[in-house]
Amino acid sequence: MNKLLSHKYGWLLLLIALVLINVAASRLRVRLDMTAEQRYSLSAPTRSLLKNMEEPVTVDVLLTGEFPAVFRKLQKSTDDLLQVMKAYAGNNLIIRYTDANAFIPAETREQMFFDFMNQQRRMGYNVDSLLQVQPNLQAEMMQQMISDSLKALGILPYNLQVQQKENESSQRLIFPSAIVRAGDNILSVDLLSGKTEYSRSSLTGRLELDEAKSIGNAEALLEFKFADAIAKIQRKQQPLIGYLVGNGEPVGPETYDLVQTVEKSYQFNIINPNTTPVIPKDFAAVLIVKPSVPFSDSVKMKLDQYVMQGGKLLWFVDVLYAEKDSLAFQARTLAYDRGLNLDDLLFKYGVRIKRDLLQNLPPNCDLNKLVVGNAGGQPQLADVPFNYYPLLTVSPSHPITKNSEAVLGQFVNTIDTVKAEGITKSILLTSSENSKTVSTPAVISLDELKTIENPKLYNKQFLPAGVLLEGTFGSLYGNRAGADMRAYFEKYYGSFLTSSKQATQQLVVADGDMVLNGYSQEQPFTMGYSPVQDHSFANKIFLQNTLEYMTGNASIISLRSKEAAVRLLNKEKVEAEKLQWQLINIAAPVILVILGAFVFTWWRRKKYAAA
Repeated sequence: MNKLLSHKYGWLLLLIALVLINVAASRLRVRLDMTAEQRYSLSAPTRSLLKNMEEPVTVDVLLTGEFPAVFRKLQKSTDDLLQVMKAYAGNNLIIRYTDANAFIPAETREQMFFDFMNQQRRMGYNVDSLLQVQPNLQAEMMQQMISDSLKALGILPYNLQVQQKENESSQRLIFPSAIVRAGDNILSVDLLSGKTEYSRSSLTGRLELDEAKSIGNAEALLEFKFADAIAKIQRKQQPLIGYLVGNGEPVGPETYDLVQTVEKSYQFNIINPNTTPVIPKDFAAVLIVKPSVPFSDSVKMKLDQYVMQGGKLLWFVDVLYAEKDSLAFQARTLAYDRGLNLDDLLFKYGVRIKRDLLQNLPPNCDLNKLVVGNAGGQPQLADVPFNYYPLLTVSPSHPITKNSEAVLGQFVNTIDTVKAEGITKSILLTSSENSKTVSTPAVISLDELKTIENPKLYNKQFLPAGVLLEGTFGSLYGNRAGADMRAYFEKYYGSFLTSSKQATQQLVVADGDMVLNGYSQEQPFTMGYSPVQDHSFANKIFLQNTLEYMTGNASIISLRSKEAAVRLLNKEKVEAEKLQWQLINIAAPVILVILGAFVFTWWRRKKYAAA
């Protein structure tokens, strides 16, 4: 170094070297990920996606501000991930941190409020006097406009409990979401969604939300969520999804959330096989939701040949007539076979839906409000477990359902898998570990909910209710179709096939209500929503992931398998050894400093005394 600095151009060479090192450091991002699950490394599909981005994508993160520790961790994990993604995407990924209250510019909010007030004046309302009586009305209405706008994008608030002082807490609404934009396209990302974890309280013995573990599960899905949103928003052409009608499938308000969910990421169209020559191959997949009218051989053959041409079907089928609406007018109803005439077709593909009703042992089921008594002439309502509405357990290993919450079912049947050559079967949805089935025809009575059954009767576990079929399917009509029918399909498809010409997929779920929503006079609910528990289960996520797995980028869906282990301290051990570690961390350093001072003083005295 001395020789270098003494050289005529030494300082200049050193300066050039430092500049080159800084330039290299700014261009090259080197990270060493020492975590067992490679938490801070992007997967190959994500790296490829980011490197091949063709247009800029803007990500607005709404999770800003001061939060408790667990939410700060989610906030930091989101920021870390986005910074790593930006290193691969470069200028094509723009990251911004935005307060949800500033989502709509102030000028726009004021104009919206001004237009609304003028509209009310034209309708004859004296809104000016109302403003004088309620001076905060404008601010409240503007806040409501922001909430409504975010809700339209699928962004819902989270009620955060903030501890201020001992035994004092306050509530605060936050929006743990991000908005992904590319041109005129907008998608929302729910940073908080994931498998909800519960732990038993040591004080009350009740199951309570384990916020730390739940947010840990959400962190594990961050890469998938952002990669999925970026991939979808950059699609040049969205896959076409069909919705089958003509066999009694619902088309009313109960399909609102289904249509909204599909239309966010796909083209969506209704198809009636009774009036269409064939199901066009343009459809990437077709949804068959809760048919109630028997299928004719003509329609079944059209579905069969669509599959043979590489088409994909998602079956959500109730083989029994059992409706909760019937119980609204009478205390009991009869569950009986709908006679859909689908057994032979589904059997050929590898499954058989049984004529039974699945029941889970509480608490693995939804709740129902029921009159349990009468006091002072007033009916007494209670939230009673409704075991005909089971919470279905999701497969912990398949990317469609990995790290997902339970799915809410309604009058679910069970499924048997049968041998079908060339078909791989993946069980995605099952009953809980304590379940039973009710043979039909059977009477469903609300009175039976008032008594607690013997838990020993729930002696079955993990009964299949949703199965993914993948592979090369054989045609039910391969040896049945005459020359005329073969010629018919050859005219429209160019060929009549006895087996699918390429590997394809089908989903069979023994519950037609799973992807439908309830509704009130004011508004429709989301699919999987329990009004009594005021909670939305993972029905929508299940549908979204299945569609993306079957029609989109399966490698992106595989990112759901990524894990982020939450390594929490053992609370009991912490409490037992609290004093020990306080002494080690506080007293030990002080003692070491004092001991060092004594040793140093002794050494100096000894040294200079000898001198």
